[in-house]
Amino acid sequence: MANHAPLVTISIPAYNLGSYLEKTLNSVFKQTYQNFEILLVDDASTDHTAEVIAKFAEQDDRIKPHFFKEHEGVSKARNYAIDNAKGDIIVFVDGDDLLDPTYLEVIVSGFSDPKTDLVIVGFNWGWRGGGYNRQPGFEEVTKRRAYDSINYRGDGIGGYTWNKGFRMSIIRDNHIRFDESLDLAEDLLFTADYMMASHKFLFYDVPLYNKVNRGNSIIHSATYQMRAKEQVVRRHIDEMGMKLMP
Repeated sequence: MANHAPLVTISIPAYNLGSYLEKTLNSVFKQTYQNFEILLVDDASTDHTAEVIAKFAEQDDRIKPHFFKEHEGVSKARNYAIDNAKGDIIVFVDGDDLLDPTYLEVIVSGFSDPKTDLVIVGFNWGWRGGGYNRQPGFEEVTKRRAYDSINYRGDGIGGYTWNKGFRMSIIRDNHIRFDESLDLAEDLLFTADYMMASHKFLFYDVPLYNKVNRGNSIIHSATYQMRAKEQVVRRHIDEMGMKLMP
């Protein structure tokens, strides 16, 4: 990486998260690693999310707020962050989740090896405790192992984007984007495309990302059509995996 303390871009999309976003942002500001920018996109919320964003942006100029005029979806918000990121590393944080104070520090330390393409950390999410051995330290995992986890529910690596740090250079060089036509599994497809373009993967099997379970989230309110498209994406990911090269 180009410098000793690389800039991290934190992408946070927010849609009607006025009751959650403040806690999420506070967990970001409590990070032990402080060289970051926050690309915070309000996706045309109808609650007080915009007011929360404006308040925090006034207090810290590392927040770069953007306000969609119409509801566009999480993929477009994350693509906005990709297009405007100034960081060497990007992480994708959901606007209702909470970060362990060392989340960014661990991700950045994993990228201290210039050969590392992807850094993965453990997580807590209801039924899952976030790790297998839960011992601090990086483990290198094979491309096959990492890729096979994408479609496997309950895996500590998984296809989620929020427990991973990505190199912006790989995203840009390979034109990797979130599919804006998807409401579900857009993160799985993005991770699959990124892994296909990558080679060295580090896994820190300690839960540093805390997923907050909201009853009205898209996971719980998805329609039959959304679920059907998700299954098409998952089959596509499996087909891509059959052509996987180390």
